[in-house]
Amino acid sequence: MLTNPLRTRQTGSSYRWVMLVLCALTPLSVITLPNLSLPPLFTTIAQDLGLSLVEIGMIWGTVSFAGIFFALIGGTLGDRFGTRTMLFVTCLLTGVFGFIRSLTVDFTTLLMAALLFGVFQAAIPVLLFKVVRQWFPASQYGMASGVISAGFAAGLMLGPLLSTSVILPALGGWRQVLVFYGAVAVVFSLIWLVVHPVEQQADASLKPRVSLGDSLRHVVRLRNVWILGVGGLGINACFQGFTGYLPTYLKTIGWADLDADRALAAFFVTSLAAVVPLSFLSDKLRLRRGFLIFAALVLATGIGSLSVVEAALIVPVIAVTGFVFDSFMAILNASVLEVEGVSHVYAGTAIGFATMIRNLGGTFSPPVGNSLTTFGFSVPFLFWGGMGLFAAAMFAFALKAKKQTVPESQAVDFPLGAGG
Repeated sequence: MLTNPLRTRQTGSSYRWVMLVLCALTPLSVITLPNLSLPPLFTTIAQDLGLSLVEIGMIWGTVSFAGIFFALIGGTLGDRFGTRTMLFVTCLLTGVFGFIRSLTVDFTTLLMAALLFGVFQAAIPVLLFKVVRQWFPASQYGMASGVISAGFAAGLMLGPLLSTSVILPALGGWRQVLVFYGAVAVVFSLIWLVVHPVEQQADASLKPRVSLGDSLRHVVRLRNVWILGVGGLGINACFQGFTGYLPTYLKTIGWADLDADRALAAFFVTSLAAVVPLSFLSDKLRLRRGFLIFAALVLATGIGSLSVVEAALIVPVIAVTGFVFDSFMAILNASVLEVEGVSHVYAGTAIGFATMIRNLGGTFSPPVGNSLTTFGFSVPFLFWGGMGLFAAAMFAFALKAKKQTVPESQAVDFPLGAGG
């Protein structure tokens, strides 16, 4: 193992907490809050642009589709050019194309603007977790990833609640809302340029300049990165299908529109409350793999049980199920960072590659699950619960854990973690 003096200085610096706060505020302000503010506006957008329900669905799925390809590309570019440069560029272009969406006049122009918006936005989460790999010791990966996931969770919770009740009335129209969020992303790009130390890019003498192809070839040989990605695919399939279908399902079985729309908030509220404590606990106990198995089983059981539970129990089941979701995502990303062979040189590529695999689940799961309504409105939950069981099996029987043998202060590479 090689010693990296710059990394040693960073992981011991109190400035890493400034970086962590910025890493938590960025997904909240640039990704999940803007994205989850959009669905409540779709009715108005459809009326103004003459869009059908299918066309709205295509626009909504475009960002996830872009993530299949560009999470990997963004992570690899982060390894090549550094997180400071890439976070500045991706936040800036996310803001620019977010603003351009407000100028669209029909389905085609909105779809193209949404696609370009999604291309650059998809790289941001990967780069944020690479920042964790650069600035935090392995003993704090779970906690730091949990704080970032809390930023994601806060946006998921606040987006639907604030969109039509606060932001739209204050700004006067959906186009103004898109302009506002575009401006926020541009501001964050400038913050990254100023706050992220320039010396982070001055380490060329401490690490090799690895080409994009070489980075990818190195990462694809790491078995545990594949397993974590495929397991994440199962959970993402479970989550995307469930969250997209639940409000429609509840309205179908007789719930009031407002109650159905708010039921999902119980999932995100408990998830946000638990993400930092559980992620911190995973650092202390060094039980990454064990927690991944446990959380996958909770998600599988909870979502699958929605096929049989009665109306009075639906919200409690949703709340209990959500308790582990963002903690799972934080620990999953921390586990990728700890895979043996994922040094600081390859962290972005590894996270991007695992995210690319994970996004495949979110792409096929909603249409496949929704198609099962021909057998009954509750049947899709069984399919999505099954995807969660698939993930648990991958972590239990395929993922290999290995004890850490090199002290953090002396090593560049870290194993997956003990006790899992």
